[in-house]
Amino acid sequence: MRKHLIYAGLFLTMMGFSACNEDFKDWADPQSNAPEDAVGQLTATYAAGQDANIVIDEATTDSVEIARLSSTTAEEGSTISFNSLTLNDNYTVPYVVEGGNSIKVALAQLDSVTQLAYKSRASVSRELKIAIKASATTSSGQGIQLSGNDVTINLTPGATPAVDPVGYYVVGDFKGWNAAGAIAMTKDPNAENLYTLELDNTGSSYFKFFPASAIDGDNLNWDKALGSSVDGDTSGDSFIVWTNTQAVKVDMVGKIKITLDVTNYRFTVKDNSAPTELYMTGSAYSWGGTWNQFIPVNSTKGAFWGIYYFSAGDEVKFAPQAGWGNDFGFNATISDASIQLAGLSDSGGNIKVANAGWYMVYVSVIGTDRVVAFEKPNVYLMGDTSYDGWNSQLGDQDLFTIPTASDGEFVSPAFAKDGEVRICVHPEAAATDWWKTEFIVLSGQIAYRGNGGDQDRVQGQTGQKVYLNFGTNTGKIE
Repeated sequence: MRKHLIYAGLFLTMMGFSACNEDFKDWADPQSNAPEDAVGQLTATYAAGQDANIVIDEATTDSVEIARLSSTTAEEGSTISFNSLTLNDNYTVPYVVEGGNSIKVALAQLDSVTQLAYKSRASVSRELKIAIKASATTSSGQGIQLSGNDVTINLTPGATPAVDPVGYYVVGDFKGWNAAGAIAMTKDPNAENLYTLELDNTGSSYFKFFPASAIDGDNLNWDKALGSSVDGDTSGDSFIVWTNTQAVKVDMVGKIKITLDVTNYRFTVKDNSAPTELYMTGSAYSWGGTWNQFIPVNSTKGAFWGIYYFSAGDEVKFAPQAGWGNDFGFNATISDASIQLAGLSDSGGNIKVANAGWYMVYVSVIGTDRVVAFEKPNVYLMGDTSYDGWNSQLGDQDLFTIPTASDGEFVSPAFAKDGEVRICVHPEAAATDWWKTEFIVLSGQIAYRGNGGDQDRVQGQTGQKVYLNFGTNTGKIE
């Protein structure tokens, strides 16, 4: 039976503040009245507040002064307004101004922002760069933006529970909410204090984490539970809490991977039935000196493609990350057509290529099922500029030429008419809609759609052609 603890406490949601709605103008903008003598850029000088080095466990107040206006070159009698405050370039936090020059924030919110910025709850000093935008309103009513310096402070988050040297367990719907149902996690040998668990999930499941010290025979110490601040958290990536602990929820069906990071006190839950990335290395790439990343087939789990040149005798392998581990080669399922086309053979588990040339390599990985296909690198025009228009049946008259040299260019037919330029490949190993394997040329580079949405549109004119160099990942339309 699942045990619930009453939900109490969330990380506070970070809120951005908009600038004041006065219409401030730059002093250098042309004015309708007689021009005044030019002056230097007006500035505001800031200093770190009295709370420049904050240790959460030693704090005695609910709010802290993080910055202070120390001087300005605005004319005497001007009113200074603070318009925005940004931490580490990307984060905002509500603030108040006291006495016209002291900027204060709520300590709890600053702590939360610090953890978000560093994706960590580790109790180590974190540097926060504060950027402040301000303006001055002169006694005559003129608004002027002020340039200013950044301020740096430091914050140390509160202490986290001590790491259990014996390890961690998952307890929940998988095998029961009791000590007997505790499932041991595996310590990652390549990462400090990182634990993982891979299992099959049959439906919506709730669970929590427990240190080994919480399990004593048949007894389970619920006071030591680790989990989410939100009951039924399905984010798949969040912070761990140890007070008012709620259950994490996973809705993914099939193989999943749960990780627990007790350095940064974060957890993740990911679909483990298929990798989200795929890489290739081999004899031409110093066997791991370079890992070539493949392009995902849009909205197709575990499917990837890439166009590469292979010299005779090249050997390759694939892996779900840019490094060794779960790598595979000739032990994958490879069709007879691929073996004949590229002259593929087994070389100590590697895939060896006998027939030099350009190939489109399609790879599918679902669980332990791995499929590798070597195909002709057929690239097609699609849509407005093509001869077949939006016909889903790609035709030879829209086919790019295939170079023979390793540094050669793929060249499209001349555009049949003006319009948006759309390009795609179409792996024979997997029948799929053309847009799932499309790409375009943007700013001289080949830009792949992958798992993204619609790409920026590029217009072509009748008679132009597309030139693609997959070796350098560059292209042009002319």
